[in-house]
Amino acid sequence: MKKTSSILSILVVALCLFCSFEKAIATPESRAAVLFLLIEPGARAIAMGESYVAIADDATASYFNPAALAGQNKKKINFTHSKWLPGLADDLSYEFLAYSSPLEGWGNIGLNVALLNLGEQTRTDERGNAQGTFRSYDVALSAAYGAQIGDNTSAGIGLKFIRSNLADQGAGIERGKGVGNSFAADLGFQWRATSNFTFGAALRNLGPKIAYIDASQADPLPQHLVIGTAYEVVDTQYHDVLLSMDLYKPLIADGSFVSNLFKAWADDPMSDEFKEIDLHVGGEYKYGLSAQKDDAFFALRAGYSLDHDGELNTPTFGIGLKYNRFQIDVAYLTGEDTPMQDNTRFSLNLIF
Repeated sequence: MKKTSSILSILVVALCLFCSFEKAIATPESRAAVLFLLIEPGARAIAMGESYVAIADDATASYFNPAALAGQNKKKINFTHSKWLPGLADDLSYEFLAYSSPLEGWGNIGLNVALLNLGEQTRTDERGNAQGTFRSYDVALSAAYGAQIGDNTSAGIGLKFIRSNLADQGAGIERGKGVGNSFAADLGFQWRATSNFTFGAALRNLGPKIAYIDASQADPLPQHLVIGTAYEVVDTQYHDVLLSMDLYKPLIADGSFVSNLFKAWADDPMSDEFKEIDLHVGGEYKYGLSAQKDDAFFALRAGYSLDHDGELNTPTFGIGLKYNRFQIDVAYLTGEDTPMQDNTRFSLNLIF
């Protein structure tokens, strides 16, 4: 009887997003599937330590915070590319494409597609003999809407379809294929407290479990809460300094996705619950290259991500260059002894 390479072996690739090379650490995310939904797009956001929920002023708002779509008055496109986990394999890649547009008098819409290419896998028989190859991937298609609900506040919602194609056949006596489908929703809120201080919050990946073999073996989605702030310290014609901070809390437990919103705060001792909260901080300096503000600029960025329970500390750096309708951003992630070490991400933004 033929069988595929174990589905679990492919899931290990995804779990390496949150594990070091030295040891695997049990975190709430290790209970979930389709962890590619936690890969944050946009080189600007990554360079700022992934602290972006209160900013999200580009097409990636449909991922980070659909409420942030409401503050955008131009059509925007974002394309992000990254060789994924370069320290683990050379045929993994992450692609993200997003589009946002204002609807005059009706708010704003955003669309995006995220693809994680898990590379080529080898199918073997029970004796380990190669029986051909197949490709694995995860993909999500999303649509979002954001609108003003007050003078300084906005809210948004996003819906996404998720498909995870890990294997084209079951392994051994497993029934079905290593393919799962699900759907999820994102909810967002943004409050511009002052002209230079913004608060944002988002609930992401709220949806039913995804099953690869049968419903009894279904796994939860990586739902989580993010709250954050952004403060514009300097705002002049030629100089801008922006600081941001996000707090991330996984909401993954053994119940339904609704009950997990509450159970995930009480399934461990409170001291451990606080350890599950990740800290993300970032900063950006922009130097204007044009007398017209934000028409052209050069940007320097840096950030830091602290994952207590996963024992990951990740400094990030990046640059950006904007001229007229085009903006190019590059981010570099360090992170010693992790699969994320020496990861570079590129983004192209178009504004029209």
